[in-house]
Amino acid sequence: MLLPAALLAMAAAVDGHTALRHASALAALGPHPFGSPRTRAAAEYVASQLRDVGLGEVQVQEFESGGKHGGNVVGVLRAPGREFLVIATHHDTLADSPGAHDADSGPGLLIELARVSTRDDSRPRTLVFASFDGGNAKGADAFAGARAYLDALGAQGRDLVAALGLGGVGLAGGAPVVQAIPRVGPRAAGPYATSPAWLVRATLEGAARAEAPLAFGDRTLFSWLLQPAVRTFRVSRPSEVDGAFVKAGYPALVIDDSPAAFGARAQPPDTADTLDVDALARAGQSAQGALRALSQAARGPAVEPVWFAGFGRVFGAGVLITIGVLSVLHGLVRAFRSGGLGLPARVTQAVCFGVLLWRHPVPALWVLLLPNLLSGVGSVGVSVLGLGGALALGATGVAWWRRGIVTGLWLASWEIGLLVLALALSLVPSTPIRGKSRSSGSATRAKGLPRPAARRARR
Repeated sequence: MLLPAALLAMAAAVDGHTALRHASALAALGPHPFGSPRTRAAAEYVASQLRDVGLGEVQVQEFESGGKHGGNVVGVLRAPGREFLVIATHHDTLADSPGAHDADSGPGLLIELARVSTRDDSRPRTLVFASFDGGNAKGADAFAGARAYLDALGAQGRDLVAALGLGGVGLAGGAPVVQAIPRVGPRAAGPYATSPAWLVRATLEGAARAEAPLAFGDRTLFSWLLQPAVRTFRVSRPSEVDGAFVKAGYPALVIDDSPAAFGARAQPPDTADTLDVDALARAGQSAQGALRALSQAARGPAVEPVWFAGFGRVFGAGVLITIGVLSVLHGLVRAFRSGGLGLPARVTQAVCFGVLLWRHPVPALWVLLLPNLLSGVGSVGVSVLGLGGALALGATGVAWWRRGIVTGLWLASWEIGLLVLALALSLVPSTPIRGKSRSSGSATRAKGLPRPAARRARR
């Protein structure tokens, strides 16, 4: 009895060896960039393997971009109802690389996820397994396959709940993480579009339940700095399939194990020997858990950009704004009691912070939370310690700029001015007016005494 149960458990889990075999087969084609005959061979391989694992509806959808012809592989696993999820990757490589990690590991994992999903008959939502062409294309051809797929959806797009992207995974020593990078989007409520809070929350919780927890962006404390950094600086990152969905206004994120220092990309030769079976299995376990959670999660809004991931949880706009409001209360109360120059400084600082908190909660809290808490202490030396967050954020921006991956700022010039002003005002101490309480008390005690007696009482 135990052996059949063990075999069933193995069949229901992503197999790292099988995912590696698929990735190796694609890498053996050599470089297969968008528009090349080898890319078509890669598409046909992915399509045939999706059919072999049990998907009944698999097709290669032709499209054209900039004079180049491409093919998207789309396999459908039906469920009752109209809502559907897209699990997406891309199968085209750079022109000079077989792309084992960059472009072949994603389809290998996609095929394995399709296999294990066919063994689950309790699907509440239809699953679409898509491998797009043009994921590594540049300029006008960037996201060409994903854009062609979304254009073909038409009215059916309203039933698309979310897209779970598979980037480069399985790198030896790599650890899968969630990437959600802000981009310009036509339906964004604010300066940028990014993955909504509910989608990030469901993905992290699902992976945790599968005992393969995911971090956000990085496995180190840099994850905390990364989140305000990408909401402050516009960064150019190697194309991932989630970008096309986010730019079109659909909820999407990507799982990969790329370094959080954006701009890094697997370089030639990027052959199959760079991949690791255990790393592929870990990424597959995380993605499988996330997919199960998204299949059952309540559908959320496409636009929900204000959130912060930490301690394995995702904190939304309400929590962040509450923390921000509480952070200025101590300084304001102390300033009102003390009077002097500290009072207008604290009030002006609070107003500047309030505007920034409303428009850019995550960067505002990162830069000004500690200065807000320390500004009422009354010591300039202690208040200077609060500049650490701003210095770390600035250093990150300079490092990314030197690497050529910063294309601008999400904050407007006047918002940068408010930020600098709020930081400067946080250094103004809330100093009590010396002798105020003593003189007022003496006046009370001396009230009603004769002038000489009052003079002696004040002494």
